Amino acid sequence: MGHYVLTSSVAGRRALPGSLYAATKHAVGAIGEGLRQELRNDEATRAIRVTLIEPGMVDTPFFENRPQSALEADDIARAVLYALEQPDHVDVNEILIRPTAQPT
Repeated sequence: MGHYVLTSSVAGRRALPGSLYAATKHAVGAIGEGLRQELRNDEATRAIRVTLIEPGMVDTPFFENRPQSALEADDIARAVLYALEQPDHVDVNEILIRPTAQPT
């Protein structure tokens, strides 16, 4: 049994004009779904799960001014653990996680 966990972003779910960041995160989502489908085609790899984690605003060094009401690293870690701790017959494909104060 194996598990791929890929990190995308809320930004990967919508087009943001001129945003290379959003484009790369959209690509991560496509890669993850393509991998999941490919693994399902071979009986030997069906036990390998694929999860895409899509966080909203997270308090990271990316921001010059620390955002208020943002997610923390531990919030994302708990989401990853949730996916990893599911029974073998459960494949959590995507987790979209945002702070309650983030409108989009």
